[in-house]
Amino acid sequence: MDDLLNDFLAETAEILAEAGGALVAWETDPADRAQLDAIFRLVHTIKGSSGFLSLPRVTALSHAAEDALDQVRRGHRSADAALVTGVLAIIDRLSQLCTTLGQEGVEPPGEDGDVIGALIPVDEAPAKAADMPEIRLRREDDLSTDLQGWRSIRVPLPLLDSVMTGVTDIVLARNEFARMLRDSGANPSLIASFDRLSDSIAGMRQSVSQMRMQRIDKLFAPLPRIVRDLARDLGKKIRFATSGGEVELDREMMENIRDPLIHIVRNAIDHGIEKLDDRVAAGKDVTATILVSARQSGNQIEIEVRDDGRGMSPDALVAKAVASRLLTATDARALTPKEKLELVFRPGFSTAAKVTSISGRGVGMDIVKANVEKIGGIVELRNDEGRGLAVVLRVPMTLTIISGLMVRAAGQYFAIPRGSVREILLETSDSVRIERVGGGELVNVRGQQFPLLRLETILGRARDDRDDIEDRALVLVQPGQGQSYALSVAAIHDHEELVIKPAAPIIMATGLYAGTTLPDNGRPVLLLDVQGIVAAAAIDASETGRQMDRTVEAEAAASAARNAAQLLLFRDTNGRTRGVRLSVIERVEEIPAPALFESAGRVQARIGEDIFPVHAAALPDGQGAVKLLRLHDGHSVLCYPIDTVIDIVRLPEAVLPAAVPGLIAGVVLVAGDPVELIDPFWLMEQYATGAAALSVRPPVCRIAEDHDGWGSSFLAPILRNAGYRVVSETSDEAADILLCLTGDSAACAHGGGDLPVIRLRTSVAAASPEDDTVYRYDRAGLLDALRRRVGGTRA
Repeated sequence: MDDLLNDFLAETAEILAEAGGALVAWETDPADRAQLDAIFRLVHTIKGSSGFLSLPRVTALSHAAEDALDQVRRGHRSADAALVTGVLAIIDRLSQLCTTLGQEGVEPPGEDGDVIGALIPVDEAPAKAADMPEIRLRREDDLSTDLQGWRSIRVPLPLLDSVMTGVTDIVLARNEFARMLRDSGANPSLIASFDRLSDSIAGMRQSVSQMRMQRIDKLFAPLPRIVRDLARDLGKKIRFATSGGEVELDREMMENIRDPLIHIVRNAIDHGIEKLDDRVAAGKDVTATILVSARQSGNQIEIEVRDDGRGMSPDALVAKAVASRLLTATDARALTPKEKLELVFRPGFSTAAKVTSISGRGVGMDIVKANVEKIGGIVELRNDEGRGLAVVLRVPMTLTIISGLMVRAAGQYFAIPRGSVREILLETSDSVRIERVGGGELVNVRGQQFPLLRLETILGRARDDRDDIEDRALVLVQPGQGQSYALSVAAIHDHEELVIKPAAPIIMATGLYAGTTLPDNGRPVLLLDVQGIVAAAAIDASETGRQMDRTVEAEAAASAARNAAQLLLFRDTNGRTRGVRLSVIERVEEIPAPALFESAGRVQARIGEDIFPVHAAALPDGQGAVKLLRLHDGHSVLCYPIDTVIDIVRLPEAVLPAAVPGLIAGVVLVAGDPVELIDPFWLMEQYATGAAALSVRPPVCRIAEDHDGWGSSFLAPILRNAGYRVVSETSDEAADILLCLTGDSAACAHGGGDLPVIRLRTSVAAASPEDDTVYRYDRAGLLDALRRRVGGTRA
């Protein structure tokens, strides 16, 4: 009976969540008979199942809701808001009963006449009030109906985890066996048999991984009800929609992002969507729209909550932060537009004028960001002031597999979550300066100071005598919002995709580890808890006040630019071992293969909102991830595809130069092996024009005296196509040049001040030889005048 009860509670919880969203959707379109039938079947299933377990209250409630819905199906009753509210009240009561039933094992005593009576139509209430609906026991036709859906079984989640662990161990053993076969020179028939076994294991692992996955529409299920109830309380009209419900996400990951997602939706309703009068005044539809969508991108899931409300004002955020003493006026003036928006993630920040039962936009957003980052995700804001805001959550598809950085300390290997790594440097780098302060250590990196922790000291272990001091590296770690520190390790090794398992309780009790994993080499490795290390070391990892004087920072940056003695070793896509000076690498990027495309005879990469050229003759095969070195010369970016990063080493002094200029500048010996040196000067020379066009900030043009709309309709598109940005006369954004549509200088009300001014006339011919205006339809003349005044990005 306990197993039956557990199955009933699990099934009923899913049905109630689905029914709530279906009811809200049906309320917007009462003529949707398919939706009504689906709701009726859900309630009918609860009533039929409860009959087996002798749960009279559950049966009575579900029967009452079923009866009311059946009257609508038969045309004896009309669908209205009162009916939907009544059925939702039944669902809430059923949810409460199931919660108590799960805790105590028996149905609690009580009366439900209040919610059942609310379902009776007003005109029938006096006659029917005393009549309780008859409770029918489960009939044979109910059983036969439910049997149609019994095509699956429920399996406890710990059992699935155990199966996943076993399959992972098989995969690691397979990888180790594969290396042994290759090294032993086994005969081809044995290798062919092993390959067939390997394919079977890969398929099994994929199937087991899918067993933990759930459609994300289960995460979206309670949102329509939340939006409906909150919109009614606030007197707002909201159209709610979801898309991408077929995307699948790990069940545990789904539980971790449920609360942040609900928090974001509630904030959008309360402070993102304007009041009805404000929407009318802004020329918007009275009914606002909130769209929650999901899509898969590689091994990540992107969930976006978009509303068409007022958006956020960066300047208002700054003013609120200064007034709340979270920011000084001096620091506020140095913020970029993106940094102004991210003020909402500051702990304690709020834009609400008064405290309400619902968090204002920004209240609690620091917790949302921290919780998402804790599981390896990120939160991004896309603001369109006056038109709406989109909050994007990017999270890994599963918590059991993460990207990790392998490091070595005290003769052992450890893993660090790659999402927490900001930067990697050698301790001996000229851009690094280590100082002892008050018994502790600080590291100065290009003008910024970080607390320095040595992993051996944290672990209570001595350094390994075999470690080379030249290989010691610093990993700049960012465990959470507004925190960072430097972790010193003996050496850095490759990035790997790691399968994480819980470690032994005695190990986890130290607070230094987040789990254990077995890389492809089969050696157990502990995953470091970057937040737990801060707690164990009892340091202040806050980033407040770390910026030093601008002059010192400039000197440190110049010193770093002169430092060309470090070499990044990598394996090229053709299998060759090559190296490039670390000083020209902006970062190592990993993007999905579909993000690469071919245009104008060249391969290019779409990364975020930017497009960069890629040094590749053709698009890569397959649909996996592609690693790119982002080479940066201070103005332009060029992406160089590689297979894997090997190490960071000192550049040997002896270099055998190449005979002719080209991709390879020369050859050096590293640990006795030849390494080809990439020539970044030659690479940038080949792509300089295209890269510069994409990376240089386009000049900003302001259009003035546009009384008839000709400037926005005719002129602005021409300027944008030529690579310029265009802002209106009322915009506060700083412009580089003013385009006045009144050719007569005396009539133009905009002198421009320090800005260069180009005046456009309506007549073909100039008024006099001294007339410096440009005919408004002289495209070549206008663009030539712009290039002479402020430059440009296109010829």
